[in-house]
Order: sequence, then C-alpha cells, then structure tokens
Amino acid sequence: MSQRTVFAVLSIALVFLFAAGAGAQTRDETIVYAITSDVDTWDPPNSVQRTAIIFGYQVFNHLAERDLKTMKVGPALAVSWKALDDTTWEVKLRQGVKFHDGSPFTARDVKATFDRVLDPTKKMTARGNHAKVKLVEVVDDHTVRFRTDGPYPLFVERLTAQVMQSEKVMKDKGHDWMQEHPVGTGPYKLVKWTRKQEHLLVRNDDYWGPKPALKYVRIRIIPDVATQIAELVSGGVDIIKAVAPDQMDVIDKSGQARTSSSPILRTAFFQIDQAGRTGKSPFQDKRVRQAANLALDADGIIKHVLNGLGDRVATAVNPMAFGFDPSVKPYKQDLAKAKQLLAAAGYPNGFDFRIRTTIGTVEPGVAQTNEALIADLGKAGLRAQQSFIGESVPYISQVKEGKAGPMFNWSWGYYSIFDADAILYDVFTCGQVYSYYCNKQLDDLVHAGRSILDEKKRAEIYVKAQRLLFDDAAYLFKWGLRGVWGISNRLEYEGPRDEIDRMYLVKPRKS
Repeated sequence: MSQRTVFAVLSIALVFLFAAGAGAQTRDETIVYAITSDVDTWDPPNSVQRTAIIFGYQVFNHLAERDLKTMKVGPALAVSWKALDDTTWEVKLRQGVKFHDGSPFTARDVKATFDRVLDPTKKMTARGNHAKVKLVEVVDDHTVRFRTDGPYPLFVERLTAQVMQSEKVMKDKGHDWMQEHPVGTGPYKLVKWTRKQEHLLVRNDDYWGPKPALKYVRIRIIPDVATQIAELVSGGVDIIKAVAPDQMDVIDKSGQARTSSSPILRTAFFQIDQAGRTGKSPFQDKRVRQAANLALDADGIIKHVLNGLGDRVATAVNPMAFGFDPSVKPYKQDLAKAKQLLAAAGYPNGFDFRIRTTIGTVEPGVAQTNEALIADLGKAGLRAQQSFIGESVPYISQVKEGKAGPMFNWSWGYYSIFDADAILYDVFTCGQVYSYYCNKQLDDLVHAGRSILDEKKRAEIYVKAQRLLFDDAAYLFKWGLRGVWGISNRLEYEGPRDEIDRMYLVKPRKS
C-alpha cells in the first residue's frame, strides 16, 4: 500500500471518527459562534477575509504569538529566534509537535510553508506580507534560517502572521485540496464544513499546548444580524460579532448575554479609485477627493450613530499601530470649501456616481454609518447611488479583481501586526490587489519603512507617509474601529484588541 493510499485511508477514518464523536456532542461542551457570511477557504494564507484568518487560528499555529495582556510577541511553534546579522535570522522550533494527521512538525514544514507563500506562480494573498524573505534554509530538524532582502524590522512581528502548514500535505494532497481540508497543529480540528450553513470543529486532544476547555466549536452562518441577536438571547448562539451600537441594550438587558467592546486593530474608510483601476472618474482629481473628505461630519457620525464607538483618524493608519502620527489632524466638515473645490475641478453642480457597499462581518453599525456618510456626501453635491452586495466573499472578489468602482466601503485589519506597514503596503502601494491608489513617492516611503532597523527613523518615515496621504486625500478617511461582541452569560470571554477570536481560550463561566 502506497504512502498516499495510507494517508487517504487515515483521513477517511478520522472523518468517520470525528463524525461519530460530533454526533454525541452536548450543549454544555460546545461553543456556538455565529458569523454573517461564510469563508472562501480554509487555507488562511490564500485569503484576505478576516473570518478565514480567524478560522485559521483555531486549527493552525504560528511560529510566534502575541500575549493579549502584555501585547508582546512570544514563542509558539518557535521557541526562540535571534538575528545572526542584518539579513539573517535563526529560529529554533518546538519539539514533539504533531500535525492533525500524526506527522511530526519540523523545519521542513516551515520551509515548505514559506516557499509556497512566496512562490509568485501561486498568487497567494499573504505573499506581500513576507516579500522581504528571500530564502528559507533547513539547518536541522528543529532549526531554520531566514535570509531577507536587506534589513527587515518586521521579521519577528510577521512570525505571528503565517500559519504553519504540512509539507507532506502540500506534496500528497495539493493546493486545491488544502482549500477545504485544513491539517494544522492547532487546538481544534475541522470535522465538517457545510457551505453557507456551518462548520464543526472538535478538540485536538493531542495538542502540544493547553487544551481547550470546551470540546466542540460549532460555527453557524447566520446572515441576518437581527436573527443572530435573537439566537444569542434565546441561548441558541454563544458569541456574535459586530453588534450595532443601537442593539447593545437589547443584549445587555436580556439577562442571557452581555456585550463586550474594545478598540481593535482595524481602520474603516471608503476606498477611492485614484489609480483608475475601474476606468476614468472625477475622483482621480485630488480636489474632488479633498471635497469628499470635507463633506463628511465623521465626528458627528461617531458620536450620534456609533454612540462613541470609533476613534477618528486623519488617514487609514490605526491609533494602536506603530508609526501612527496624532499630529496629523483629521478633515473637518466644511461644505462651502467642498463645493468650491468641486467647482474648481469642473463640477459646479456636483455629479452622480455609484458607491459599492456591504454589511461586512467586522464593522459594527456599518449599514447605518454608510447611510449617514452618503447623506453627507450629497450635501456637497456628490450624489451617490448605493450598489449593495450582501455576502463578503463576492464583495472581496470584486475589490481584488479591480471591479469595485470609483468608491466602495472597506476596512482593513492588520493580521495582528501592530505596525503601520500592515496597512500601508497592502492597501496603498502601487499594483497591490487591494490598493486603488498609486503614488511613487508613497511607495518609496513604504519600502524604506520596511527596510530600516532604527525605530526612530521608521517612525519619521511613517509620519511623512501619513502627511502625504492626508494632503492627497488618498481615500475617504473615517475611523479606527471598536469591536462589539455579544457573549452568552454561560461563557468567560472578552473581545480581543486584534479582533481575532480564539475559541480555545473560551471557558465555561463560573456560577
């Protein structure tokens, strides 16, 4: 019997074993987690969708992880790391770790993981995050060396942002199979995925770290937010995300659940097609983009629509990120000046345009804030017609393919990287799939920021980058988000600042 056949037989046996165990699950040993839209894949480095990244944390591990209390980066699958010189890092790996299929985790898996992500022919979403890595070398079974393209100040931070995957699975099963069948080293294993309905996970009892307190995680796809809240207060669901501020009282007064809110490492904005990816539009004129920013009363929306659950920003850089510059003050609403700029740009009567929107899965109150923002734009003569897409996967696909139109609502999380680079590179540099902006001067600053080890100099570079983005009104800037979770009173859990829900940390609440 071939090795591939043995693997297939073991995989089938595991599925039946998990299914049998899942059938016996009880409510007391199960977390029910609700989301509004299904994921596109169970292969985290192949997705920009935040929910897919969150799923990955349940079944995979990273080389390093952030302590959510101290916010410092510490060991995970790597136990230590050190810089041998400005372009070489040596990483020591944890021993005795096994993948869900029983194969050992070694340095070869680390190399295979990065080789796959960095292969330009694979077109992996995570490639830009690790583009500074030039070569990964296996020293021995538990030692690996990374060689970088010049100094790389984000190396340790980025160790928290790449799940470790199996070389054996890559070779035996391949890319397409990996999209639906995650084989990780993490605290849970995927039992079943019923598309657009639910996912079922079971505890990995051979996990190398602390075992999850609850045996099962059931992830339900419930598109209607009102239904999610009704399920939460009736006991059918345990954790929901992105609760609208005007619904928090419903949960808090239910006696069955509570809300938890926290500033999160995500910034909300309307992207503008300054680069012309979707064709010519008035927004390619800086004066029009400035007029759009001056039309908004973002502070008023934060106060009256979000009930204060937002942190105004002058650009898209989050206040919690390294490099954030508080000296750059946000645009203030000035309708008269906005109209003057539009007239100077050749639009004295304003113009009509399409704005693409979605409800999203991580931005509280986004439907309400979209309406308020569109109303403000209209006051200046920027008359927007909404084109709404309810599901996040097709919405993200349109953005990625350059089909989102002249303006669309968007938010960007930092993949647990508390550094301005995590948004500037992916969302603002020329040619990136999620960027609708192109400015060679900004590109030079961003590339310099990810190539200089001196933190003071890096911070100065990011100040220049933010002033450039503000002056150029690159996008329509809104606010740093605050996450709002609904949580069953039967569980101990608080919403995390990096917005990555970790079901393995959830515990039954003591009575």
